[in-house]
Amino acid sequence: MRYLVFVLLVSLGLVAKSESASVVNPIGLFPGSDLVEQEMTESTGHFLALGAMKKINHELLPEKSILVPGRKDASTYYLPEARGTKQIAEYYKSEVMEAANILFECQGRACGSSSFWANNHFKSAILYGPEQYQHYLIAQRSVPEQMDEGDYIVIYVGQRATRKIYVHIEYISRTKP
Repeated sequence: MRYLVFVLLVSLGLVAKSESASVVNPIGLFPGSDLVEQEMTESTGHFLALGAMKKINHELLPEKSILVPGRKDASTYYLPEARGTKQIAEYYKSEVMEAANILFECQGRACGSSSFWANNHFKSAILYGPEQYQHYLIAQRSVPEQMDEGDYIVIYVGQRATRKIYVHIEYISRTKP
């Protein structure tokens, strides 16, 4: 009986924890997605890339970027049943187009260094892989009566050299500074 009560309490604790950490997703996840990592951050400025990574003054930086204050909910998923990054990128693009306006997107080598995207920009080495298998998209959800301000959706799809495919999704809820 004690064991049953213990299992019940642990289950309730996990349910409460997962509910408090849940993110309101304006887009659906690719079928079969397995959550690998999740993080929530409040900040006065989240660095959002609006262009491909280029070497500028001996540093890799995006061609264009903005700093957005607010809350960032980031999740990384492993897609065990996926076979190609193009199919996944198209899936997420169609999902995003229903909820937001695309500000920038790139694919393959046009995005720049996948090492920079994975290790420096997203700070997640698991996303690193050959450049030709990367896709990046950033979109902004419009807010009624405030056409220039809204939440952002960032999606990065990458395939590792081991052929494992991962997708990293960030939601940035804008707040006034």
